This record gives sequence, structure tokens and C-alpha cells, in this order.
Amino acid sequence: MSSQYDEWAKVYDMIYGNYKDDLAFYLEEAKKTNGKILEVACGTGRIYIELLKQGMSAVGIDISEEMITTLKKKARENNLNPEVYVADMRNFRLNEKFSIIIVPFRSFLYNLTTDDQLKTLLNFKTHLLPGGRLILNFFYPDIERMMSFGKESEDLIVMDNGRYVLREKSFFVDEVNQTIETVAALFKDKELFWRGAYRLALIYKREFELLLRLTGFGKWLVYGGFDKRPLTSYKQEMVWIVENP
Repeated sequence: MSSQYDEWAKVYDMIYGNYKDDLAFYLEEAKKTNGKILEVACGTGRIYIELLKQGMSAVGIDISEEMITTLKKKARENNLNPEVYVADMRNFRLNEKFSIIIVPFRSFLYNLTTDDQLKTLLNFKTHLLPGGRLILNFFYPDIERMMSFGKESEDLIVMDNGRYVLREKSFFVDEVNQTIETVAALFKDKELFWRGAYRLALIYKREFELLLRLTGFGKWLVYGGFDKRPLTSYKQEMVWIVENP
């Protein structure tokens, strides 16, 4: 699995580096704690490096060694000292507990089976202090999104070294278990520059609430966006703030 995401490390900042919709939210929530922060699936540091810039004490983990290598390089360029590790969210072991664990950018959905989802939540619980918070977001399974499966999207990415075209297509690989795959390709001057893929498992609101109950979490809030508006539509992003007993 790690090698799959190593491939994405090559282009991750090109495709997602300028995404900031969630940044202010996660920084604001992180500032509410005086304790240490753990970011799971920290990638190349899109949020993690901003935590360090704000003077916060944060640890990061990611399953991809190449992602972590890129993060460290970016941190050095900003005179920052990251504490990051190559680790799997399902079974990582750190000899400390955290006041807050954040899992931005829908990364929890990389758990493709119920067993993996439960293992990951139990592992988070093990690493949270009493009263600590787990904060994460992922999209509501969108009917319109599913109806677009099999259709290719196209986006233009303008970089200092040229213009790229990103083409993506999503489809079910297992409808019964709600598993989807997205394939992506980047073209520069009409020539293939890079190709990659990833899989996610869709999770509905009530389904995630059951997962939380099964893993011993008893108190949470779910919002319909990073501005904490009520969740009233399948078109909204689900933003979860879960309290550890």
C-alpha cells in the first residue's frame, strides 16, 4: 500500500498543494489545546507544516516514505524541525498520548474494510488522552457524485514550469462494500507526465456513528462543513469532532 502513495508524492503538491478550504478550521481547532497534536496521514505537510509555523507541538505520521521525505525537505526550507514517522494508521505505536488527533482531507476513507476502520478508531482511542478530541472530515456519499462515476473530469494546473492537464475518473470496484477507485493522469504538452490511482470506502453518517459506538466513543458532533453549519444535505462535507471519554 505504501508504494501506491509513494507514487502520489511525486505530484501531490502540484495537484493539492494549494487546497486551503480546511486549513483555517484545523488550525483553529488545534489552537484550542495546550497539549500535543497528532496529524494522521500528514502527507507532504500541507497542514502539518502550518501547525509548526504557528509554534504548535505536533507529531505527524504517514504510510508513504516518499511523502514523509518531501515533508522533511519542505520543513528544512522553512527552518522547522518536524517530528514525523512512516506509519500505518491502523497499527502505529507511539509512546505518548495526544490532546488532539486530526485526520484531514478524507484520509480515514483509505480504510477499505470494516475491520480496518475499527482497528484505526481503536488505535486513535489508545493514543488520545482522556477528554482528548479526534477531528476528521470526509464527504457524504453523494448520489450525484455516484451518477458521474465512469465519466472523466479535466482540470488545468498552471505551474512555474508549465501547464498541466489533470484527468480523473472514479468508479466502483466493489458496490456491495462501497469501495471506489479513482484513476488519475497528468499530461504536459499533451504527453503523459504521470499516472496514479487510489481507493476509498464510502461511509454514511449513521454508519460512522455505529463505528464510533463500537469503539467506545460516546460523544461527538458532526457538521456540514468547515464553518460548522448544520449537516442537512448529502452535498455537504461531514466534519466530525469526537471526544474521548
